[in-house]
Amino acid sequence: MRLYAIPLWRRYALAGAALMLAALLFHGQIASALVTRGDDRLRTGDVRGAERFYRRALFIDRSSLTAADRLAFALVMRHDVHDEQLAIGVATASLALRESDALLADRALAEQLLHRWPDAERDFARAGSIARDARYESFAGRLAFKAGDARAAREHFARALRDDPHFLPARAALERIPR
Repeated sequence: MRLYAIPLWRRYALAGAALMLAALLFHGQIASALVTRGDDRLRTGDVRGAERFYRRALFIDRSSLTAADRLAFALVMRHDVHDEQLAIGVATASLALRESDALLADRALAEQLLHRWPDAERDFARAGSIARDARYESFAGRLAFKAGDARAAREHFARALRDDPHFLPARAALERIPR
């Protein structure tokens, strides 16, 4: 049978079905490519363009922690109350699927910018616990100290020093906290 004998609507239906099958089979790779394009936009300073690519990647692959992390971070970078609330929503939705220190840190940063100190402290502490990252624990300690909880601040800074005994910001902060 010759190709031109196939009605046009059938050709479009066949092409559409092939594209849908390809999207189902390769959604992870497509999302990864979109994240890479978003990263390229972010490097050039185009935060809104990067955000569009990250949103597309997350739409194609809801389970992509990388796309969710990059989108949440790009939203936080815009320093807008609405965007920070969106960043919290994106991070929370992805964290419901799987725990991630990067997403916890993104959410904590957005919470901090919205002056939700206890939530930010909790998320930074959890991120530090997962990643064994002294920086996250140190951020949690600073937030606890800011809230007036010297005991919790000491605990966070002590955990930071257990994760990295040479982390000077935690050591200096721990020495400044009154007993």
